[in-house]
Amino acid sequence: MRWAIYTLALLASAATAGKTAKVIEEARTAAKIPAVGVVAFNTRKITNFHTAGTTRVDNLVEVKKDSAWHIGSDAKAMTATLMAVLVEKKLLKWETTMADVFPELAGNFHPEARKTTIIQLLSHTAGLPANPEGPQRVLSRRNVTKVGLAQKPTQGFLYSNFGYIIAGAVIEEILDTTWEKAIQDHLFKPLGITSVGFGPPKGANAIHGHWKGKPMNHDNPPMYGPAGGLHLSLSDWVLFCQDQIKGHHGNGQLLTQTSYRKLHTPIQNDYALGWAVKVEDGKVVGLQHDGSNTMWYARAKLDLTKQQGYLISVNTADQEAVQWFPKIAAALLADSK
Repeated sequence: MRWAIYTLALLASAATAGKTAKVIEEARTAAKIPAVGVVAFNTRKITNFHTAGTTRVDNLVEVKKDSAWHIGSDAKAMTATLMAVLVEKKLLKWETTMADVFPELAGNFHPEARKTTIIQLLSHTAGLPANPEGPQRVLSRRNVTKVGLAQKPTQGFLYSNFGYIIAGAVIEEILDTTWEKAIQDHLFKPLGITSVGFGPPKGANAIHGHWKGKPMNHDNPPMYGPAGGLHLSLSDWVLFCQDQIKGHHGNGQLLTQTSYRKLHTPIQNDYALGWAVKVEDGKVVGLQHDGSNTMWYARAKLDLTKQQGYLISVNTADQEAVQWFPKIAAALLADSK
């Protein structure tokens, strides 16, 4: 089957070389990509890790293996996993409605929106717009929730950052803290992930995104965090992905196997909860998601059968760059055998 690609789109060294290094250099030259980071892994270890290029197109600062990359909507799987943690703690249920979470606000919600569930928010089936618009983009997550749920929901699947922003507001309401602190405490710290930051990478040697060939270091407003507003190193991102694979097979650190498989079960349009899924013979065999805020582009692809995966990240979102991803992935996996 063909993978559906879902992203957030609003705004050198090598452990193993071979084909990977050659293809990456071909891609960087042909598509004018400032920097590329790729990593292949199984549930036990990293099997290939390669970075090439510079943090900005106009400097000579090399990207390193511990550099942090903005991953856009690939953060959605993390927000969904955090929600599953709260479900297992019995702080809410997958069927919990927005009226249940925000009783003092529910009088202003559209009657049909009051019945919107956690599952619907995370599977893009809540009937919400794709994004907050205009002045709504600078509101708090709680206030943008009022706006979003005041509207009559549409029907069917609509990829919606709005839904994940509201999911972040739900988490904040339940835990009485920020989504940023909650995901650090309940997901990143338990997995040993230490490089996470919110918004674009910062600092003199930070990787910059690029827009139409020019270095930029901007991001969508902070409220977009749960939908795709964080950065981290590739090796730390691997830790999250390894746990997703292991959890699917009953060996995860954060959740029961039932919860991981809930996250990986398609709801509509081959989309589960934070992941696009590949199904063969009625069985989920793969997970994938793309992420971009129009200045970076990242892809995570996990093979649940072979229990391995890869990550690719570049600091541009030009389609000429993204078109190289399949060829880069093929070389990366070939070198990992």
